[in-house]
Amino acid sequence: MSSDDGTFVPPRPPRRKAPWIIAGAVVLAAAVWGGAEAYRAWQHEKAECAPGILRKGAREECIGVSDGSFAFDPSLKEVMGKIEAENERVEESGKQFVSVAYIEPLTTVKGEEEAKYGLRGELMGAYLAQRELNDPDLGAGRGDLPQVRLLVGNLGLRSEQWRTLTGDLVAMAKDDNHLVAVAGFGQSRGGTKNAVDALRDAGIPMMGATVTADSLSDAARPGFFRTSAPNRDQAVGAVNYLRAQQKKDPGFKVAVIRDRNEDDIYNTSMSTAFATAAAGRGLEIEGTPLEFLSGVDGVSNAFSSVADKVCDLRPDAVFFAGRGVNIRNFIYSMSAPDRRCPVTLITGDDAVGAYYGSLESEARREKFRTEWTDSRVTVLYSSLAHPALAGRLYAEANNPLPDFLGLYRTEFGGAPDETMQVLQDGQVIMGHDAVWTLGIAIRNAAGPDGKGQVNTGATLQMLLQLSGRASVSGLSGPISFAPDGNPDRKPMALVRMEPSGVYTFRGVLTP
Repeated sequence: MSSDDGTFVPPRPPRRKAPWIIAGAVVLAAAVWGGAEAYRAWQHEKAECAPGILRKGAREECIGVSDGSFAFDPSLKEVMGKIEAENERVEESGKQFVSVAYIEPLTTVKGEEEAKYGLRGELMGAYLAQRELNDPDLGAGRGDLPQVRLLVGNLGLRSEQWRTLTGDLVAMAKDDNHLVAVAGFGQSRGGTKNAVDALRDAGIPMMGATVTADSLSDAARPGFFRTSAPNRDQAVGAVNYLRAQQKKDPGFKVAVIRDRNEDDIYNTSMSTAFATAAAGRGLEIEGTPLEFLSGVDGVSNAFSSVADKVCDLRPDAVFFAGRGVNIRNFIYSMSAPDRRCPVTLITGDDAVGAYYGSLESEARREKFRTEWTDSRVTVLYSSLAHPALAGRLYAEANNPLPDFLGLYRTEFGGAPDETMQVLQDGQVIMGHDAVWTLGIAIRNAAGPDGKGQVNTGATLQMLLQLSGRASVSGLSGPISFAPDGNPDRKPMALVRMEPSGVYTFRGVLTP
C-alpha cells in the first residue's frame, strides 16, 4: 500500500475483538439460552398437573393416565392410594404383568358433585377386582398370571377431552406399560362415543361399566363390550313392566317425558328404544311425548309446564327418557302446592343422578327430601346392579357376593349393613364386574400356565369367546356377550328410589 507521495506504508493488522468482549458475548448467549430453557421448563411445569398429566381446555382439567400416584380429585385420594400401592407391589414382584386402564370423566363442575362420588364407587369396585385377580387366595381359582396393573384415566368433564386421553392410551398399548384393555367410560355422551371409536380403530378392546347408549355397540366392528344392560334392554324391561300393569288394569295410563338434547346419546337412545319396544309390545301411550331440552337456560321453567301437563293428563305412570339431574327438576316442579298429583316415574339407570351428592349441604339435601315427599312422585328405575339381585340369579352355593363383601370390608371398613347400603346404587358392583370380566379374558389368553403372550389382540379374541355357556360370574349376574358385545339378555333390578336416599329392591326386570 502507498501513501500520496509514493512512500510504502505497511498495512494495519486487522482489529481483534477484545477477549473480554467475546467472553461477555458467550456468557450473555448462555444466559439467554439458560433463561429460555428455564422459561420453557416453567411453562412445562405449569402445563402439567403431574408427570404425563396435562392441563387441557378452558377449565385446565388434568387429563392423562395415572398409576394411582396422582388422584385427580381429593374425593378419590383413598382409593387411588390403594391402587398405587397394589401397582407398586405388582411391579416389584418380578412377575409378568399387563395393564388395564379405567377411564372416566373424573372432573366435574359445581352442582354435579354426585357424579364424582359415583365414580369413586366404580374405582373402588375396579380396585377390588384387581386385588382378586392378583391374589390367588381371592381369585376363585383363576390363577395369578399375568398380574394386572390398574391405571386410571380422566376423559374430562362430559368426556370432552377424549382425544388427548385416547392418544395416551394408544401409546401405552405399544410401550412397556403393556396396556391390553380399557374399562369404564362413564356417561353416554358424544365424547364417549368418540373415545370408543378411536380405541376401536386402534384395536384396543374395551369394557363399558355403566355406559348404556345403544350406538356404542357394533356387531360389524368388534371391540366394545359392556357388563351393563344397554338402553335397548332397559327400555324393553320398562315396557314389559308397564304392559303387565295395563293387562291387570286396562285403565292404567302411561305418558312419556323425553329430553330433546341430541348431543346426549343416553337420552336419545333411551327415547328411541322405548318407543320401538312400546309399539312392538302393544303398550298404549297417552298422547305425544312431553318434551324439554337439557343443557340450555330455562329448564326449570320447562318442567313447570311439563308438571302442569302431567297433572292434566293424570297418568298412572310416566316413562322418563332423561338424566337423573332432570328427574330432580321434575320432582321440584311436582312439589308445588297446586300440583302434587300422584304419579309413578319409571326410567333408566341414570336415575341415581337425582340425589344430591355428599358435598352438597345437608340443608339443601333435606329440602329436596321434603320436596320429594310433597311431590307424591314415586321413582322406579332399571338398575344395572343391586346387592339383592345376585341372590335371585344364583344358587346360594354359587353366589359370588358374600366373598366380595368380606373383601370390601377388609379394604374399606364398615359394618355389614353399611356395606350393603354402599352397594345399593350399583356403582361399586359395576366397576368390579368390568375389570373382573377383562381379567378373565386376560387369564384365558395367557393359557393354563399363565405364560402365553397377552396383548390387545389376544385379549379381544378371548372376550369374543365369553358367550353362551362360557359366562363370567359377575356380582351383577352371569355375564356372557351377544355378537354386538352387549350382555346377552342379562336381567336387571327394578329399584325404587326413596327420598331418604335408600334404594329398595322391587324385583327382577328381564329384557
